Amino acid sequence: MPEPDVATHLEPGDPAELRSATVSGVDLSGADLTGSALDEAQVEGSSLAGARAAGAQWHRTTLVDCRLDGADLANLHAEELALMRCSLREVRLTGAQLAGARLRSVLVESAQAALTNWHGARLTSTVLRGVDLSEADFTGARLTDVLLEDCTLTRATLDGMRCENVHVRGCRLDGISGVTALRGARLSPDDAQGLLPAMARELGITIGG
Repeated sequence: MPEPDVATHLEPGDPAELRSATVSGVDLSGADLTGSALDEAQVEGSSLAGARAAGAQWHRTTLVDCRLDGADLANLHAEELALMRCSLREVRLTGAQLAGARLRSVLVESAQAALTNWHGARLTSTVLRGVDLSEADFTGARLTDVLLEDCTLTRATLDGMRCENVHVRGCRLDGISGVTALRGARLSPDDAQGLLPAMARELGITIGG
C-alpha cells in the first residue's frame, strides 16, 4: 500500500478556504472542521492528521494523497466522498455516513468505524486492518482487491455486497447478515469456521441436538 505523497514541508492551511475550493500542499493538522459544510472541495498532497470533523457535511469532497491519521470523523455525513492514496490510521469514524464513497489505494488501520454506512461504496486496492466495523452496513457495496485483516464485523450487514479478490484474515464475523455476499472472497480457515453459525442461520439449518 503506497503512502500518500505528502511533502515534508507544507504551507499552513486555512480551514475556511476548503468550502468549495481546490487546495494543495497545505498543513491542516489538528484543524477544527467540526460541523463544516464542504461542497465539491478537493484537497491534494496535504495533512489532515488529527483534524476534527465530527458531524460535518461533505458533498462530493475529494482527498488525494492526504494523511488523516488520528482524525475525528465521527458522524461525518459524506455524500460521494472520494479518497485516493490516503492513510487513515487510528481515526474515529463511528456512525459516519459514507454511502457511495469511492476508495482507491487507501489504508484504514486501527480505526473505530462501528455503525458506519457504506451503502453502494466502491473499495479498490484498499486495506482495512484492525478496524472495528461492528454493525457496519455494506449493502450494495463492491470490494475489489481488498484486504480485511484483524477487523471486527460483528453484526455487520453485507446484503448485496460484491467481492472480487477479497482476502479476509483474522476477522470476527459473528452475527453478520448477508453471508452469501462473501462469495468469491478468500477466507482463512479460522474465519471460515467463524462463519458457520451465520451460514447455518441463513440456510435454516439448526446445529446441535
